[in-house]
Amino acid sequence: MSRSNTLLFRRLRLLIAVLALGLAGCAGTPESVPSNGPAVAVKASPGPAEIEIAAAAGTRPVRTSGGALPPPPSGVAIVLSARQPAYESVARELDRGLNGATVYDLSDDSRSPVQTFRQIGDSNAAAVVAIGMNAARTAVGLASVPVVFCQVFNYRDPGLLTDASRGVAALAPLDAHLAAWKRTNPSLKRVGTIIGSGHEALLEEARLAADRHDIQLLTVVVQSDQEAQYEFRRIVADIDGFWLFPDSRILSSRTLHEMLAQAGRRKVEVAVSNEAMLTLGASISVSAVPADIAATVIRLLRRIEAGQLAELPELTPLSAARVVTR
Repeated sequence: MSRSNTLLFRRLRLLIAVLALGLAGCAGTPESVPSNGPAVAVKASPGPAEIEIAAAAGTRPVRTSGGALPPPPSGVAIVLSARQPAYESVARELDRGLNGATVYDLSDDSRSPVQTFRQIGDSNAAAVVAIGMNAARTAVGLASVPVVFCQVFNYRDPGLLTDASRGVAALAPLDAHLAAWKRTNPSLKRVGTIIGSGHEALLEEARLAADRHDIQLLTVVVQSDQEAQYEFRRIVADIDGFWLFPDSRILSSRTLHEMLAQAGRRKVEVAVSNEAMLTLGASISVSAVPADIAATVIRLLRRIEAGQLAELPELTPLSAARVVTR
């Protein structure tokens, strides 16, 4: 294998590890726009939030609007899967909007998860916010108070949904994904996507968004990375865009390499939810916004504090998107 291919595989393996953590790296940095491409603002519907991103290269502030947050809940424990930048950016936004929240890091080797949640219990925390898959799985298993999790794509597999837990969507609204993609490529007509099982609601949202934007959507559900690779080879000649969802169950580094290579050869654009993949050949990244994730979590915490946990949906959608093109 050539040196360039070896380096590419290393980067892809790192991205797979990131995907496996839940969605680390998929949320955009809250205060800057990378200089490697333009960024545009998209207002998603429904939802009051609106994100404004500088179109010029360089570092510019990102401002959010949509009204003041309600009075912040108190006594909240924020649990991080690891000290990943995307997790920490959400934790910082939460800390700004909450009253006296305490942050715990499960990657801290000085104490075990059991000790961490014993400390949370001793603190009389009224709720736990879990950021990332490991934090969500651990919190649902060990917390004695309600749990709100975020930055988790495959939220059904580990049994994260219980009578005392609710989630926040890992992706920006899919309508915003296609709105931004059509803005950058008005000729986009046929889009394919390959995903693992258990995402029926997400696929329905994708179909509705595709209909609104006059896009024919081809969806394939697979059970393994080998099947994903086979199906991609089968459909790539019939599409002009591929929507890559961060499903780590069906994406190995080899599968990602093959998909991106074939897409490049056939001039098929690839849309992702992780800006790091733009340097590997993806065309457009549409990611969640840390401030929007935090605001959504806080709205759920307020309702939980008001005794409305049972009325909350399993997964609450986001309302803003960060868009960066290559």
